[in-house]
Amino acid sequence: MEGVIQQVFCERRQKQHPIPFPDRRKLERRQILQDVIFERHSQQPSIQKLKSISREISIPVQDIKLQTFTLLVNGEDIDTGKYEYFPYANKIITDFRTTLHIIKQLKIGKIQEDYKEYIFAKYCIGENDTNQGAIRAAHEASKEFRFFPLAKRVKIMTDIYDLLMANKELLIDLMVIEGHPRRLAEWEFLGMEQAYRKQSLEFYKDNITRKVGTVGQEVLYWKRQPDGVVCVCPPRNAPCSSSLIAGFALLGGNALIIKPPLRSPISTIFLWRNIVYEALKINAAPPGTLGIILGNSEFIMNEWIISPHIDDILFIGESNTGLKLANRVFQYGKKPILELSGNDIMFIWKDAALDEAVESLLDGFLGSMQICMVPKKAFIHEEIYEAFEQAFLARVTKLKIGLPSDPEVTLTPVVRIAEFYEFLDDAIKKGGELLCGGEKVDHHMIADQYGCFITPAVIRITDSIKAIEMRCIQEENFFPLMPLVKVSARDVGNGKPTKDMSIFMEMVNIANNNEYGLRASAWVNSSYYIRKFMDNIHNSGLLRINSRHTGFSPYLATHGGRGKSGGPYGEMNYMWEKTTHLQGVSLTRMNKRDK
Repeated sequence: MEGVIQQVFCERRQKQHPIPFPDRRKLERRQILQDVIFERHSQQPSIQKLKSISREISIPVQDIKLQTFTLLVNGEDIDTGKYEYFPYANKIITDFRTTLHIIKQLKIGKIQEDYKEYIFAKYCIGENDTNQGAIRAAHEASKEFRFFPLAKRVKIMTDIYDLLMANKELLIDLMVIEGHPRRLAEWEFLGMEQAYRKQSLEFYKDNITRKVGTVGQEVLYWKRQPDGVVCVCPPRNAPCSSSLIAGFALLGGNALIIKPPLRSPISTIFLWRNIVYEALKINAAPPGTLGIILGNSEFIMNEWIISPHIDDILFIGESNTGLKLANRVFQYGKKPILELSGNDIMFIWKDAALDEAVESLLDGFLGSMQICMVPKKAFIHEEIYEAFEQAFLARVTKLKIGLPSDPEVTLTPVVRIAEFYEFLDDAIKKGGELLCGGEKVDHHMIADQYGCFITPAVIRITDSIKAIEMRCIQEENFFPLMPLVKVSARDVGNGKPTKDMSIFMEMVNIANNNEYGLRASAWVNSSYYIRKFMDNIHNSGLLRINSRHTGFSPYLATHGGRGKSGGPYGEMNYMWEKTTHLQGVSLTRMNKRDK
């Protein structure tokens, strides 16, 4: 949402039209859950009650109290009295100036909180004492929670899953309100669901404590001990789904503090307050096991770094910022856990399933490519290139721009419009050819110099050697710009590599020299080259072969990478592991029977 607001404002501020003030016209009815879901008091609904609530209840917006999303410290809902107002993303896009004016008037108290056709909710901003209170509470809770039996921690995770599924439609609705197209929100939810499925939980549980051998009378174990208190700073573009990965720190026996992004916190606050915290409370976890705070990110992060009560800091965001942060965290003897930018590559072999590969690459335009774990460029075998390009362009030109509430929309307002054109110009100067897209438009897909959308752009690059010099290949495309690179054979025959082996070696070299290492995917049918891709591509936290690049699988991490995507350790692969430390145990019983 912050990106939507910033971009629309930057592009439209030059217009000198007077600011219209909204009339109090009759509002459309909305599908909303009962108020009990949003209430911020101690009597939170049980899993059974949540499951019984139907979202088919229609309540006129004017009859609903403006919701207040509060903070959570030591089990208490904290209303600081200091608020920010959260508008509907649809209104930001269609009526930005009026929406911004209303928000400004609300903040200075000049109008009443009754513009519910524009404003969805308000949320509390914390002070320093709120952050410090959450730190103290988490520190005290961690002393008790670390001794919770593993079976009970697994039960907490299972209850999180049950509550998550009970609130599926509401959570998706909240993400749409924040500006996520419905298709994108549904995909994000699928990742959350897969991560918490029974198969995944059983696998993670079995790796926390493991018997590794017996030597004489010695029984040898590996155990993972909790680090203590883990602080989490999720990103602005996908805070809800990204932050839930941190929930596995609870499985490891840690306490958590969550700081949602200041300008798009709604779905994240709801997730952690009404789902995760409810699961903790049901299982009698200490109240300070989870804290939810909001405030200035730089100030809060500094407090986390210097606090003697914080052990790990999980940061999800841009690479340069994250790597600089990690250095500071290391200096204070803490563990940085990083999930950073992505520059994912898809490789398409000559025998690839064409339609499936096209659909997989098309996922790159989810959220206008402003997501780290989507494919951002494709390297294609020369023998299939023309057929692939033709099929891909036919699908790209049908992608729809519009409001996030439209179920057919996948593209969102673009934050880095100026950088998009810098990347595009650089590619064209170095031999790339623009095949389609690249036009600024409004939400009706009408050309508009002040438009906050960009039609999805596809670039043809016929020389893979020149390609690696282009910014759109070297760096992360965080806007709808997809390079298609034709990979041709070089220097073959007479004892040198075959044509196919030459192409394969070039693809692998490109993959492993990528400064980022989040995901990679390959579409290939040959058993020989399937094995070759598996054995040779090592620079990715997740390698998917013949399945959607953005897909999710039980047991496998949804996130995790190396280099500029995750630092030197690929830290975020498995949070239950990264927020714990390994302890070896040698047990020798002096007597056959205990006395």
